[in-house]
Amino acid sequence: MKDIESFLNLLASLDSFGFGRFSGDEVMTVSDMENLFSNVLQDARKQILVALDDGEMKGYMSLFGNNVEMTKHRANVSLGIREMADQDRIGKELLNAGIRWAGNNGIYRLELSLPVNRTHLIELYRTLGFLTEGERIDSLLIDGEYTNELYLYRLIN
Repeated sequence: MKDIESFLNLLASLDSFGFGRFSGDEVMTVSDMENLFSNVLQDARKQILVALDDGEMKGYMSLFGNNVEMTKHRANVSLGIREMADQDRIGKELLNAGIRWAGNNGIYRLELSLPVNRTHLIELYRTLGFLTEGERIDSLLIDGEYTNELYLYRLIN
């Protein structure tokens, strides 16, 4: 229970830094998070990694795949880091751990999308081998402004 509350606090701090919520626009409750963690623990194609620093949660990476035959080789990536100063170090650690996990669990392709104005995060992904797949024009509405969404992917060799 304490870990779930700590994770919810991490997500709330990410939202205050403008990183967005973990699961869409809704605020997740302890019960919601318990259900999510239970689902992740029971599914070999899903994982949530958490970065700790002196016992404090500083960031997370989720990898959500599925069991549909045609698409079970891929997983959607989400990354959130509490403080801008820690983005490179913690981001690289989480992404490298996620890439290792994917390779060990039958995931061949990692994919994600993010707003084009998140240039620092885009560069972080690119330093770890993610490539641009495409861009959707005005696909996101953030704070009343339309913005483009960049699609990135990485193949696991």
